[in-house]
Amino acid sequence: MKTNNDIISSKSLLATFGKAETFQDLSLPDLARLVPFMKELNFKEGEQIIAEGTSADTLYMLLEGVVQVNSGRRSMGTVNEGYLGEEAVLDHPEYFYTMTAASKEVKVLSFIGCETSTILENQASAKRDFSFSLLRFGLKDKSIVHSKKSPDTITTNSAKKQKKEINTFIGWVLVFLSPLLLYNLPLFSTLGENIRIFIGVFAVTILMWVFKLVPDYVAGLLSVLVTLVLGLTPGSVILGGFQSSSFFMALSIFVLAAVVVASGVVFRVTLLLLKYTPPSTFFYNLILTLAGLVLTPILPSSNGRVGLVTPLLNDLTSSLGFKRQGPDATRLAVSAFFGLSIFSSVFMTSKSINFLIFGMLPPQVQESFQWLDWFFAASVAGIVSLILLLLISSIAYPPKEKAHISQKHIIQQLTILGKMSRSEWGATLGVGLFILGIVTTSVHKIKPAWIGLALMFLFLALGTMNKKEFKDKIDWPFLFLLGTLIGLARAISYLGIDDLIAAQLGGLMGLMQSNLYLFVLVLAGIITLIRFAMSINAAVVISSSIFLPLAQSAGLNMWVMGFMILTLAESFIVPYQCSYYVMFQGLNEERKIYSEPSFLKFNLWSFVIRLAAIYASIPFWKAMDILK
Repeated sequence: MKTNNDIISSKSLLATFGKAETFQDLSLPDLARLVPFMKELNFKEGEQIIAEGTSADTLYMLLEGVVQVNSGRRSMGTVNEGYLGEEAVLDHPEYFYTMTAASKEVKVLSFIGCETSTILENQASAKRDFSFSLLRFGLKDKSIVHSKKSPDTITTNSAKKQKKEINTFIGWVLVFLSPLLLYNLPLFSTLGENIRIFIGVFAVTILMWVFKLVPDYVAGLLSVLVTLVLGLTPGSVILGGFQSSSFFMALSIFVLAAVVVASGVVFRVTLLLLKYTPPSTFFYNLILTLAGLVLTPILPSSNGRVGLVTPLLNDLTSSLGFKRQGPDATRLAVSAFFGLSIFSSVFMTSKSINFLIFGMLPPQVQESFQWLDWFFAASVAGIVSLILLLLISSIAYPPKEKAHISQKHIIQQLTILGKMSRSEWGATLGVGLFILGIVTTSVHKIKPAWIGLALMFLFLALGTMNKKEFKDKIDWPFLFLLGTLIGLARAISYLGIDDLIAAQLGGLMGLMQSNLYLFVLVLAGIITLIRFAMSINAAVVISSSIFLPLAQSAGLNMWVMGFMILTLAESFIVPYQCSYYVMFQGLNEERKIYSEPSFLKFNLWSFVIRLAAIYASIPFWKAMDILK
């Protein structure tokens, strides 16, 4: 076998992919992403290309020559076009056939299987084509093309299913019993009828979240429905979230994010950054961190940012040649993950749950903390987080390997992308107009939510986002959840439950007034305990329902309390507590990029970073008169 070390010309690649039906539907950014994971190989007659029973890790596209296919000693015929080793992208652990060069020279284009599979994961037709291609040799047991579950995996899944069924049963029992118990609890006997019923409704919603009995937004809608049917609050109160500026801000940001992601402009900008980055471990880690930071205010979903940044992490790790699960590769993973997550509270638009906190603030506080004001007030926390992240990661993972990336690959990828497309210009213009509108808010007096809504109208009117994308790319379940959560928060205030909470937690309110630094530690401990049982969103809802009214009674700026809750709720100790880390972890299980034990040890430092960011911000907030 001979490897052609010359970089395949972009023109030749595009011509090759253009003839291959499987790759015809791929966008130019996706084609460009394949570049670091493929190379041209030449085999002489009689040389083995694939051995039956060996690990299926590479897909081959046959460019020239004839290949003999055998199953054991049995000849299955020859092929002179198409693909070899389709098992690599169909998630099967081993090759089914032995394939040998049967002509004087055989030329193939090889692709790393798991990387190609990831890039093709949204192309259902590609998976189908590869399945049919593999079956052309008459494979009898067709089910094995799609199945790779071992007996151990099946046993583990069965145990998990049984445990889930027990938890679900306990959850439903509590859902039916808790309203009756709470309604008749002597502690609540002096409260009004509507308050007692609402407490039971809210408890049912929380239990549904904790035990994951139904999707979060379904539990929220149930609480709204019961409140409306029983007349616990006026409809304008419980449904107020659906007409709030926070709701429409979230909707418009989802649209902007979908347009930006679909355009591929993020990938182009990343390549340009890598092209002009000095060849240094520090700078490559900085690029990953900054990539996450730049995406944070644009894409209001940590899972979405994980989906965008992890391909870059994998490309960079492979291009640099770092040892998988080594300290240098693990440091890259740390930079990528915390770059996209640790700044989530710094920008109003970085996570959907941030809009809930904004929606729970009184109108006068909302006016003082629009997008730019929010960012400025959180800027010290952001700067401290960035400095500590880079500093601690560089100490924890000193460079062991020489960092060097192929500039030829980057240039080739940029060549494949070509000139900026219309969609890229549209996305860039949209982001620019949004930022300009926010920066000039003091001049035109238009709220950022309505600027975002105007951009959404333009995208839809000009066809930048079509009807199908508007239906599929927007996180409608979360928008419904957001509307119900804001409505529930307003119902709590309308019924006076917030005043009751403040009266019962007078000790914490006193600590908040006398020693804010100590209160932050207490708050961190409470939220950490809540997070063991609840997701980030549920923990934020519970914490904000308790502590925002408490802050208002104590005379503490409610935005400061909301910011601290958002910052601390992002922390996690074990993987299950963080859905977007589970997604990140799943990608690592397939590629083995980083050492998970080492990563999780570093994750403990994120508590320190978040606390330090809050403590460093307190003097700044006092200087700004946000805190007295």
